[in-house]
Amino acid sequence: MRKLKDRLHDLDKNHIQEKWQRLDNDGELSTREKLEKLVRHNLKQKDKPVSAPQARMEPAAAAEPFLVKDFYYALDGRYGKVRLGDWLALAPGSLAIIAGSEVFAAVDPRRVVFFDSETTGLAGGTGTIPFMLGFGFFSEQSFQVKIFMLQDLDREGDFLLAVAEFLRQGEFSAAVTYNGKAFDFPLLETRYILQRQRFPLLDLPHLDFLFPARTIWKNTYDSRKLGYLGEMLLGLSRSDDIEASSIPALYFSFLRSQAFSLIEPVMEHNAMDLVGLAAVVLLGLRYLEDYSLTADGGEILGLGMLCERAGLLEKAEAFYQIAKDVSAGSEVQTKVLRRLSVLMKKKKLYSEALELWQALSAGNDLGAMREISIHYEHREQNYAQAVTFVEKALNGAQLSPGQQQELEKRLERLRKKIAKLEEKNEIT
Repeated sequence: MRKLKDRLHDLDKNHIQEKWQRLDNDGELSTREKLEKLVRHNLKQKDKPVSAPQARMEPAAAAEPFLVKDFYYALDGRYGKVRLGDWLALAPGSLAIIAGSEVFAAVDPRRVVFFDSETTGLAGGTGTIPFMLGFGFFSEQSFQVKIFMLQDLDREGDFLLAVAEFLRQGEFSAAVTYNGKAFDFPLLETRYILQRQRFPLLDLPHLDFLFPARTIWKNTYDSRKLGYLGEMLLGLSRSDDIEASSIPALYFSFLRSQAFSLIEPVMEHNAMDLVGLAAVVLLGLRYLEDYSLTADGGEILGLGMLCERAGLLEKAEAFYQIAKDVSAGSEVQTKVLRRLSVLMKKKKLYSEALELWQALSAGNDLGAMREISIHYEHREQNYAQAVTFVEKALNGAQLSPGQQQELEKRLERLRKKIAKLEEKNEIT
């Protein structure tokens, strides 16, 4: 019987991706069973007898379980506003604010490993194979990317074992990914479990930079995809890059033909993702050190939010005040005023918070009007003023049924308080 790898070689490459995606959704089949079924469903080759020349061909030499390729990037290389080598000057603990975790206070940035994977699909589950694992890390001479690629699906255990050994020898202090918490890490953990091994990166502090990126750039760019941010922020043009959707088909074509030229662009794509990730994280860290690197109110607002989440209220306030000044009259300024008002309330600076709420209420901001009514009711016992802002909210803001009901109850309670107060004054 011909080996599975040899039969994969006969598949119709024009429809292989479509067929694999259909099979990959079947969670009851193992990866090998799916590949066997892929062969059987190949209608173009079904029942076609092997011609005499094909029968006389010598079988191809067995592929190595995996191959490893290294890329090196100069530390003096500039990507937009950052130079890669600036990473080595970061102080220990620099990642703590951006990570939002005190665990990173002891992390040495120079021992961080950046991780990204390429897979046979995005559905997840045991049918999705991470066939390419890329790791970026800094040395004294360069930013190095080491890529492992699985060449023999039957040797996944050897492949993962080699990756684990590399990670152990690297003695890395933390892992940085982009969407790794939702995709890469769960997938790799599953693959290692299936091979009765443990994914070593699970033992390290993990920064998924997708979340800080959303905070910093959600008010500036429509997309937070890593490739898009790399192009907009760093000038990393990906015009010659392959489409991510074509990667699974290229990999299966490589398995059939063992032609390295098919998979080489995927390796370059993975390497550039890791360079882009390192540079974008570095840019975020530089922004936190020196806000003058950006004049964009949305970015400065995001930096303030990161500081606020980390409990650095003074630093957050400074960012918010700067963002307020540079975003006058914009939607960003409204968001800045909201964050500043929350911050003033946290610091119990109620007079300053009230000024901000009043500015927001001029635009019929429901949250601000609600806060003003609470302030006058509970802090100043000025029920008439509280009623004024509840009525303003009821008449001027767009309300959900729940909000309408909550405000009506508040209004009723305030009127009862006013009635009791008037009754008390009459008696006295």
